[in-house]
Amino acid sequence: MTINNRKRIFVDVGSSTVKVYKHNENSPKLLFSRSIPFKEGFDPEIGISENNKRELMEVLTELMEKHPDYSIKLYATALYRKLMPKAQVALKDEIFERTGLFFNIISHELENFYLEIALVGSYVKDEAVLLVNIGGGSTELVVMYGNEAIERHNIDIGVGTVIAEFPRINEKYSKTSLEDVAVYIKGKLPVLQNEVKVAFYNGGELTYMKLAKYNLKRNVLFDDKSHPSILSLEDLCSRNLEIYSKVALEELKTLMPENPKWMLGARPCSAIAQAIFENYNVETIVPSDSNLIDGVARQEFRYITISGSFRKHLNYILRVKQPLLSPPQPTPLLH
Repeated sequence: MTINNRKRIFVDVGSSTVKVYKHNENSPKLLFSRSIPFKEGFDPEIGISENNKRELMEVLTELMEKHPDYSIKLYATALYRKLMPKAQVALKDEIFERTGLFFNIISHELENFYLEIALVGSYVKDEAVLLVNIGGGSTELVVMYGNEAIERHNIDIGVGTVIAEFPRINEKYSKTSLEDVAVYIKGKLPVLQNEVKVAFYNGGELTYMKLAKYNLKRNVLFDDKSHPSILSLEDLCSRNLEIYSKVALEELKTLMPENPKWMLGARPCSAIAQAIFENYNVETIVPSDSNLIDGVARQEFRYITISGSFRKHLNYILRVKQPLLSPPQPTPLLH
């Protein structure tokens, strides 16, 4: 089977969720997501548990069987950066041997860069704006001014760490108060050097807020079809409190029947976001479905135009064109 290099699937492997995106000619679209609790049984010296590894392999094998003509790229974050070098190599080797796919564990810095690239140009006002991406094991904060990142902070707190600290958060109605969780999170936040009034809240939050009926308003700050809505901090806090105290967990799960476990992160994630926005006095939130995969697609898979006189320089143009069209050769694995 010949792989079409323009038909791509990107797989974002986080601490608790595997998100699969299909990318053809335009932007990547979420194909499906699968909740896998990689933190359970995780050992930095050994790796992820055998059960979780089996589930990950099942996802990858299914992808390869259903999309044999697609190029599949894996991007792992958060938890996998905590693996010791030997465990990283062992996991990469096993996945490559069983699937032929490279398990790319990206750094904090590269993840931040992709998040920035995903939103470059969306907000061009003459002021700083905060980008927030909350994962299973870590949270990234980036302050942008125009197209430039002027502050970056990586925090070792995420959905999984909040659940571990407050295990009763996901009972039918949370037995932990939203205020207590927010206070805990605020104690771990860094000081920002810049004032921010607007924040992008990344990682599928636009879809979630629509499903959970947050009081979204039309985006009047800037024109971008990927970011049609905005939300006030007051409305965010009000609905968060209802999600904690008045909306049963099973009701939340029914909002996403194809992946109900995703909703186990709804309460802890909303508490992290609220703590961040309150702590930095953010007034307006822009919920976004953009994430690092949008940045990957935008940065790594761009079209190049080669121009010049074909009559005079055809041989030279062909020499330039050839390596651009040739697929990259696999790098030998080091043991």
